[in-house]
Amino acid sequence: MDIDPDEIVTVELDTYDWERSYSRLLTRRQLGELLLHFDDMADETEAAYECNRAQPVASSLGHGGAIEE
Repeated sequence: MDIDPDEIVTVELDTYDWERSYSRLLTRRQLGELLLHFDDMADETEAAYECNRAQPVASSLGHGGAIEE
């Protein structure tokens, strides 16, 4: 089955706290690029989350937040 990358599709975003949904017309190629961008953003968010989890919280260190070696 061939998929035409220039075919126009409707993308609709909606969430419970929006008054109405947000929709746009995109080509399948643009949609693919958008999904890859979202995937990259998710990877960056996960990496930042993991990095922040690995750092100690100053309030739990005692001694005014100084790290003793």
